[in-house]
This record gives sequence, C-alpha cells and structure tokens, in this order.
Amino acid sequence: MDHYETLGVSKDATKQDIKTAYRKLASKHHPDKGGDQEQFKRIQGAYSVLSDPDQRAQYDNPSPFNQFSGQGGDPFGQGGPFADIFGDIFGSRRHNAYQKQGRNPDGISDVKISFLQSYQGADVVINTNTGSFNLVIPKGVTNGTKLKLQGKGPQRYKDLPPGDLIIRIHIEFPNNWGSDGIDIFYRHNLNVIDALTGTELDFTFIDNRKIKVKIPKGIQNGHKLRIRNFGMQDPSRGLMGNLYIICNLYVPDNLSNEVIELLNNIKDIKE
Repeated sequence: MDHYETLGVSKDATKQDIKTAYRKLASKHHPDKGGDQEQFKRIQGAYSVLSDPDQRAQYDNPSPFNQFSGQGGDPFGQGGPFADIFGDIFGSRRHNAYQKQGRNPDGISDVKISFLQSYQGADVVINTNTGSFNLVIPKGVTNGTKLKLQGKGPQRYKDLPPGDLIIRIHIEFPNNWGSDGIDIFYRHNLNVIDALTGTELDFTFIDNRKIKVKIPKGIQNGHKLRIRNFGMQDPSRGLMGNLYIICNLYVPDNLSNEVIELLNNIKDIKE
C-alpha cells in the first residue's frame, strides 16, 4: 500500500500533518493497546520514510535504476550494471556535487539494543562497513531514534573528508513489554479469582527493582494500573514517563473439585 494512504494524508501533506497522522494511528494500532501488529509495522514504515526529507524525496521520485539493485543501492557503484557505461559521466557529477558540499555523503546503519540499555543508557561498540565505533546510548532513547557520529561515515571519494554516520536505533523488547513514547507498558496475566477478590502483585521492574502493586477487587480485563515516574526519561525536558501494567484476565484450568464446589456455593449466595 502507498505510504500516504497508510497514514491517510495527501501527497502534499506537511511534515506536521504527517507527524499528527502518525501519532493518531500509532496510538490506535499499538500492539500494547490491543492493536494489530502488522498494521502498526506498516504505519511505522510509512512514517519512517515520509518523515525523513531525503527518503520522502526518493520515494516521491524513485530512481528508475533501482530495479537493477537488490538492495536499492547505487547502480553506478562497484558491480553495478551501469558502472562501466555511465561511471565517467555521472560519477564526476556526483563527485562535483559532494565537492560543493565539502565532504562525502552520510551513511546509515541500524543498531539493535536491549530494552534495559534504552532505559538506563549505555556505552556500546558497533561494527559497520566503515569500522568499529563507540556509541553512547542516552537514557530514554526511543525506538527509531537517530544518533549521529560525526565524521564516521563512508568515504566514497578519497579526496574528500568522510560524512557523518547516522545510527538508527531499534529496541528489542522482552515478552509482554513495550513502550509508547516515554511511557512503558507491561502485560500481566491475572487470575480471574484474584481479579474478583483483589490481591497484591510483587513486580520486578526491568532494572530488577522490586515493586508492590495493589490489584483492586473487581478489576476488569484490560484495565491499566499506572505507576508514576517508572517510565522512560525524556532527556530534552528532564521528565519521567509512567509505567502501565495492563491486566489480562485468564481462567485457571486446574481448579480442584473442592475449589469448584466452593465457587458454586458462592454463586448460589443471594445478596
């Protein structure tokens, strides 16, 4: 499907229009809120392309030569189908363009980090086609964040200084965990009997802190319990998000006869 159709915006939509549409759809279809995971991925993919000016321009005006490149790479690069024929013609034009810019083009690399690394921040070593580099992961980094390593990009033209290396962050979430901006979500499977009577949950946070959470009696399926200031840190504003525990009720299938009899007796009680 067309990226513009996925976000429900026109092709002349502004950057703010695209951002607003994305936030609305991402909130609606987020898997941690019961949305469809595949649709959420399509929405993320569309926003990733249309929110980036360079990628959007390429998407709006696709190169006819990309059909010859399995990775959508440079058809004039080494091994490209037009390297020998058009290399001298277009290669010099590109070189002149980057000479005016004063450096080589920027490179892009995707890096996976753990949820804990995104929460606490970390220093990691990344390996790319241009070398190995130390990367500082700031606290509260969110999925899709782009970090820049200045002067660490590819050096296509040896007579020009290298461009920057743009690192796109991808967070690997453990089962039942997720995030939405600076808020964190955890899905907890709650015994329906505990939901009826209420209980206390001994909860281990992602950094191994122990939390006691009171589950009120009569809680409904899908109810969210909010724990303030246990979310991600917003580095730009110094704020902390919240942790939401989403209660998913289930019926135990291993009840003893004695328990079933007690439940039947309770069911017969008239208020």
